[in-house]
Order: sequence, then C-alpha cells, then structure tokens
Amino acid sequence: MSNVIDFLIGLDVSLYRAVNNLCGVNPTLDRIAIHAQIIQGTLFVGAVGALWFWPGDRKRQRETIVITILAIAVSLILNRTVSTLLPFRDRPVYALGAKAPSLPWQADLEHWSSFPSDTATLLFAMAAGLWLGSRWLGLVFGIFAICTSLARIYLGIHYPSDIFVGALLGIGTSVALNRDFIRSKITAPVLAIETYYPPYFYGVFFIVLSELADGFPVARRIAVAVVHLVRGYSR
Repeated sequence: MSNVIDFLIGLDVSLYRAVNNLCGVNPTLDRIAIHAQIIQGTLFVGAVGALWFWPGDRKRQRETIVITILAIAVSLILNRTVSTLLPFRDRPVYALGAKAPSLPWQADLEHWSSFPSDTATLLFAMAAGLWLGSRWLGLVFGIFAICTSLARIYLGIHYPSDIFVGALLGIGTSVALNRDFIRSKITAPVLAIETYYPPYFYGVFFIVLSELADGFPVARRIAVAVVHLVRGYSR
C-alpha cells in the first residue's frame, strides 16, 4: 500500500513539474494563465442567462439552474470541510518551488490548504450543472474549467491531485443534487417567487449570481476577517 501511495505522490509531483516548467517561457501564455479566471464570472452569468431564457423546456432549464446554484454552494462547503479535516497541505510554490511567470504577479491564497482546490470545485460544479441543462453550454464552460484549472498548476498554486479531487467534488455534487425528487422539493417554491414577485426574485437572483460566479468573494473576505478577529493576524 505504501508503494502505491509513494508512486501516486511521485506522479503528482512529476505532473506538477511538467506543467510548471512551461511557466515563464512564453509571455503570452503567462498572461493568459494569470488573467484567465477574470472572465469566469462573466462567462458563467452569460451562460446562466442564455439557459434561463433559451426556448425549449424552460421550466426544466430553470430548475437545473436553481439546483446548480445550490450545488455550487454545497460543493464549496464540502470542499472547505474536507480541507479543514485533512492535514494542511502547502501550495507547491512553497513546498517545492515554482518557475515564475515573466510578468509581476502574486496570488492571494488566504493561507488556505492546497488540497482540494476550491477553484476546481467551483468551476466543475458550474460546468456539470450547465451540462445538465445544455450540452453546448456545459461543453464550452467545461473547456474553460479545464484550462483555468491547468493554469493553477502552471503558476504553482495547486498540484494536479488538488485539481482532480476538487473537480470530482464539484461534478459529484452537481450530479447528486440534480435528481427529480430533489428538484420537485426545492425548485417549486423558488420558481413560484419568480412567477408572483419577479422584481424581488431577479433582484436577489442577480446578487446571488454575482457572488456565486466568482466563488463568493465578498462572503470569503468577511469569513477571513472573522477568522482573523478570532485567531489574530499571526498567520
């Protein structure tokens, strides 16, 4: 068993090195890797808007969106739970070192454990949810999720195993929650609000989407501030 674990750890490090060794070679590729995630929110909100109003089985499409929003939140909670319960894993850039990109850059890592990747969990939960509503939208966002996740390895932020497990969490949660018996219980009261109180529904809907699309940036800042308030600022 120990031989298998050693092999997997070695493979993880080797794959990380292979991808990170490309960093700094091409300035254009460096810029794409650093800035790719900027369009994440815009791309997701655009895909949700297209699916929400797309002709077809609009009721089921909107149910899928509501469940996907729930799945994203649940998957991120699961990700943080797993990360907290498992031993802390330093980012590869700190544990092994990393080749730096050709332009000034510094990641805001919030001193969170590298394993599993919350970015991969978020992106693949989105991609899986969109796939269940529209194969084309899911495919486009899935390709974006893969490229953005590879960029995290490229920059030394994550190991491949961080990305793989994070992606499994995101996909698994989206698929598990997109069941008919769950849909009927959760989506009916939510969509009823849209029918009877559309201004209030869409006001809250867009606020939720804006937070969700980028991984709850405001909520995360508040959570980090609360942690620092309790633990101090030594870490």
